[in-house]
Amino acid sequence: MILESLQKIKEAETGAKKRIESAKGQAVRLIETAKEEAENLWADKMRDAQSQAEMMRQSAGEEARKECQNIADEWKREIQELRKEAQGNLEKARQFILRSLLG
Repeated sequence: MILESLQKIKEAETGAKKRIESAKGQAVRLIETAKEEAENLWADKMRDAQSQAEMMRQSAGEEARKECQNIADEWKREIQELRKEAQGNLEKARQFILRSLLG
């Protein structure tokens, strides 16, 4: 009877040790899986961030080009207005010179 009890205790201890070892192995596997998932998630987020940064850079470049074009167009209009004004002044200057000469 005592021998049977000791045997059952030994079997229980052996079973407990096996379960502990199994749990340790499972814990190691879970930790490794979690690390791998964290690394994958981090890599995905980095790719997303880089993609977003590239889109922002392209958008800023397009806006800058549009603004430059708007400024260039405005300058062209101003130059044309100055040319027209200069042409009008040129005609006035011709008439003034002719009046001065003819007297």
